[in-house]
Amino acid sequence: MSDELIIELIKTNKEDKAFRALYKHFPMIRKMILSNGGKLEDAEDVFQESLIILYKKVRYTEFKLTSKLSTYLYSVCRFLWKDILVKNGRRDFSEIIDLNESSEESIWTELTEPESDLKISEKIINELGNRCKELLILFYIEAMKLKDIASRMGYSSESTAKNQKYKCLESAKKRLKELKHLG
Repeated sequence: MSDELIIELIKTNKEDKAFRALYKHFPMIRKMILSNGGKLEDAEDVFQESLIILYKKVRYTEFKLTSKLSTYLYSVCRFLWKDILVKNGRRDFSEIIDLNESSEESIWTELTEPESDLKISEKIINELGNRCKELLILFYIEAMKLKDIASRMGYSSESTAKNQKYKCLESAKKRLKELKHLG
């Protein structure tokens, strides 16, 4: 279901259908919260709060979507979770404040969006090479923590794994732009 259709469903009092479609993004939010000291219940609460925020914005303001809905929800959830950590006296939220992370999430989401051409996405991911492909699958699909990925793949540190993930996604983004430009 397209982002535009989801917004239209919310505007026309068919939010149940819209919210069911939006739940496909929950695993991404769950992973972010679990990776940053939260529990499953925290992830569920934060995600539901983000849906309420989206609902209110669409219904009661001149909401204009300027990114993918997945990116919007991820950003809202990230800030909600940061606020919860601050209120609870926890200040170790450096991973979720990483400016690259939301853009990385949106690149991955764009590559794996059901509406996108799966052949192109598969081609790009395969072109990245086995190391990048393995790293991205471990991080995004298997929800493995970067320190565990570093250990498994032989990187010297969690930071090295994070930098490599960023480089892999930047390569994918560049290739995606090239293919979209040609097509």
